[in-house]
Amino acid sequence: MAFTKLALCFLLFALLLSSYVSAQCNPNNFGSLTGCLSAAGNQPAMPSASCCNALKAYQGKAQCLCDTLTAAKKKVSSINIPNALKIPKTCGYGNYVPSGFKCNGQTIP
Repeated sequence: MAFTKLALCFLLFALLLSSYVSAQCNPNNFGSLTGCLSAAGNQPAMPSASCCNALKAYQGKAQCLCDTLTAAKKKVSSINIPNALKIPKTCGYGNYVPSGFKCNGQTIP
């Protein structure tokens, strides 16, 4: 009986921990956004379906998206941060990056 309670407590702790970890932002994990590269350049193209699907992970996380794009720009210099932050709106997720949001000192209209 005590073992069962201990196992149940451990399972509950593990579930809570995984929820906490998944809610955190990992800006260096930008691999899922590679489908957005053509839409994030100086002359942006329409974002692909895979790009729009990848952006769903950033709902309510504009700062995380900003941090992720900033980390990606260090590896891919052609990324235009203001253009990249307009992609969610183009995908139909207008509330992901609110008007007036600042990313690296640049205000998003």
